[in-house]
Amino acid sequence: KEYKEAYFKARKRGSCRNDFIRVMITGPQNVGKSCLVQAFIRQGLILKVGATTAANIIRQLVNLVTYNMDDKSIDDFQAVLARKVITAIETVKRQLEELALEIASDDMIPSRPSSIYRLDSSTSVVDDSDSNPQQPAPVVNEEMIPLDFLGKYFRESSQLNHETVSDHCHYGKLWDFAGHSVYHITHQPFISHNCIYVLVLDMSQDIHNYVVDRQGNNTELTYLETLQEWLTSIIGSSKSSARTKAEIDGVGEDIAWPMVILVGTHADKIGDEKACQQKFEEFKSEIFRHFPAYADHIYGSGIIFNCNDEDNSPETKSLRQKHCSQLHNILKDFVNHQPSIDHFSQIPLKWYIMAAILHTTHDQFNQEAAKYPQHLNHRVDKIMTAQAIELLAKEYKLCDGSDDIDKMLLYLHDLGEIVYCQKDPIKGKVITQVEWLLNIFRSVIQLDKPDAKGLAKNAEYEAARDTGIMSENYIIDELDRLEVEDHEKQFILDLMESYDIICKISHDKDQSKPNRYFVPYLFRTNNQEFNSTGFHVSGWLYVGFEPSQVPYIPDGILFCLLVSCLKEWKKSDIEPRYKCAKYRLKEDCCDLVVKKEGSYIGIQYRYRMVPNKPRLQQQIEAKVKKSIDEKKPYQYIRDKLTALVRERMPRCGKIDCLYYIKCPSCDAFISVSNPIEDSSEAIFCDCNEVYECGSAHQWIMPDSN
Repeated sequence: KEYKEAYFKARKRGSCRNDFIRVMITGPQNVGKSCLVQAFIRQGLILKVGATTAANIIRQLVNLVTYNMDDKSIDDFQAVLARKVITAIETVKRQLEELALEIASDDMIPSRPSSIYRLDSSTSVVDDSDSNPQQPAPVVNEEMIPLDFLGKYFRESSQLNHETVSDHCHYGKLWDFAGHSVYHITHQPFISHNCIYVLVLDMSQDIHNYVVDRQGNNTELTYLETLQEWLTSIIGSSKSSARTKAEIDGVGEDIAWPMVILVGTHADKIGDEKACQQKFEEFKSEIFRHFPAYADHIYGSGIIFNCNDEDNSPETKSLRQKHCSQLHNILKDFVNHQPSIDHFSQIPLKWYIMAAILHTTHDQFNQEAAKYPQHLNHRVDKIMTAQAIELLAKEYKLCDGSDDIDKMLLYLHDLGEIVYCQKDPIKGKVITQVEWLLNIFRSVIQLDKPDAKGLAKNAEYEAARDTGIMSENYIIDELDRLEVEDHEKQFILDLMESYDIICKISHDKDQSKPNRYFVPYLFRTNNQEFNSTGFHVSGWLYVGFEPSQVPYIPDGILFCLLVSCLKEWKKSDIEPRYKCAKYRLKEDCCDLVVKKEGSYIGIQYRYRMVPNKPRLQQQIEAKVKKSIDEKKPYQYIRDKLTALVRERMPRCGKIDCLYYIKCPSCDAFISVSNPIEDSSEAIFCDCNEVYECGSAHQWIMPDSN
């Protein structure tokens, strides 16, 4: 009875310290992220590991490690969650017992005590009883106790060793993100601005070298380009203005959030400790030079791990243990000063109870669900609305309204326990099984060669590989293979499209045909060239931002821009390539090519030359000129890019996109106010070259006479 009374009090008004934070291990492929995690949790020992792919990441990515930040041990999140709830109830029970003793010791009814009692550093309860302390405690119905571990705790409380049940530790949930570029775009729904990011780099390489895969082949991205993608995804999209001012690793620091801790690997290929420190300083200087706008968010740990899984000698293990201890202390210091922990210093106990309830979906990814009552299994689905979760919480007296539920869901999203969608058209939807969602994302994006021998199926596969365009039928077939239910399929398509994992291509030619989706990461090569034989080709006109304001335009924004152009330039056909696309405007007798070049978007036009037919040539050029004058494609691209950056990179503020041309001599990008109307304007480059603006971009077409 006393335990149930304590549960009632704790459930209604109890709060406990926020002891969880997510730690994201990020970086390019084949840099040693999984080895680093192994060394971190195995006291310096590294076993041979394969590439972190869709096949073997599925459990690790979400349930990789629940790491005790206080004693460096590894635990099970469900068990920790149960201990946190029980610890809070134990504290409230102890509080009630002390209050009863205090009342019993007096000969008269005492005055009402303070509304909040803090019996230890982690738990408190608000006394919401009325002025009569003798009022009997409300009866707690068994059905109002939603979880088996609570029922078991109530039944067996007399036999429990309460010292071992109590848990006042801090925990980090470690995620090891796959670094392959084909997977990078699938990470966006899981990124949170209240996490600590550990960015891992192979510091034996030059930052301008291409990332090397496990077979020793160069990938399509350099280390600098992968850094640009990661830092823009993590920092550029954040609205947070929080900072940590604290002593970190013995030194006063002032770091902005979201925070990125820089860690190196492959020390065995660099040399001794002095050589490693010199190499780390070189990387820090390069990163600061390329990302001055993000410097406040990046913490250089100075640590370079030896991640050679063939070297577990005592000397190497000892050095790894030293580096692990350094990284542990850095993480612990940041966890103890993390702004969201300060903000949620006393979170409602019912949030932890609801987190446990939302883990009761029973499927192949959640074997723990078998421990819970069947009536809950039927109430918790893989996909739910915030309103449905609110109703479930109210049924168990775990909710004070929609605002309370919204805060709880945002908190659980930060921990990586759920995905709480914030984008239309799926805003307000909740995925309770993160592993299930990841499996779908990776299976669709990886695009394995089909087992089917049918020619049509294989033709769709080859077309997707060659063009980057995938039929909706292909995606649906993949969802069927994964046993996704019919009512979940449209949600998955909407979710993937809202996070730019796939981009729907509208067509108005034949409504009987299935929708098509642009899936840019499917391309086999990084070729951006189109055959221009027999075409007149303009120069490149660029749009972009000052590097100090927007250091990099991420691929997700580029892909949205390419699809927006297809919708804007109606009746055009698209031929996508690696980070670019060609649009054939048949009625205008020309092509428009849009590509990403570094931190800029370039646009070029071209049209067919028919030298032996001057009248036809004149008609073609007249149509092209009219199209450019009326459509102003360069202006559309500038305005759309401005809107996308403002929406998706709020940290950059309300900045305007500028026009740029490239110096013919040194390839430097030079901003110009109006490259078309002011085409005769003289341009002075830092390389001492002088030329007319129009001669650089060659977009001015003479009037036909």
